[in-house]
Amino acid sequence: MLDRWLGAGATDQADGAAPRKAPAERIPAIEAIQDEHRALAAILNGLSHIVQEIEEGRLEPDYTLLASMIEYIAEMPDKLHHPKEDRIFALLRGKTQEVDAHLDKLEAEHLDTTHATARLDRALVSYVQGGAANFPGFRDAVRAYIADEWVHLGTEERYILPAARRLFSAEEWEAINADFIRNGDPWSGPGNRYADLFRKITSLAPAPVGVGGAPAR
Repeated sequence: MLDRWLGAGATDQADGAAPRKAPAERIPAIEAIQDEHRALAAILNGLSHIVQEIEEGRLEPDYTLLASMIEYIAEMPDKLHHPKEDRIFALLRGKTQEVDAHLDKLEAEHLDTTHATARLDRALVSYVQGGAANFPGFRDAVRAYIADEWVHLGTEERYILPAARRLFSAEEWEAINADFIRNGDPWSGPGNRYADLFRKITSLAPAPVGVGGAPAR
């Protein structure tokens, strides 16, 4: 679904302006953001599925798994993913005003990431401590967070990445790609922390989310 939201367009060169080198068809920075979106989407879909299964009585809660999923949601975007996007947001503001309203909202959401994921964490702690009686609060917190995150990701894929692809020159993309390398790769960076966490989630989660065997009721 994310792929359908991507678009590429041409921006006319202003008369008299120095010609800019067109960006390559493949832009590593965009691919990096999309790869991270897909990884996050996999965790969000998995968390949604597991919460639904618990609610319908088909799974016992695996608190270690739930905590690992929330840890991934909380840490990977804020520490590695959002800095990449913020670099693009800043450059895009100097190119056009057509997406300013989207950028305003996205930037505010990036700033609120810590608070949003802290609400999830508190809801899980309450669920662990209170058991089934506190599951509805956890379920509602998860669903609210995921609903907001789908809108956030959709806005970036529908509006921001296509605008950046259309408006940035090859030289600008080269500079962004270099920034992204310095920022780090969540899959091959120091200690492979987020790749390891992703694998841990996959090993713990029951099918069809992962390959684990969480006990059924």
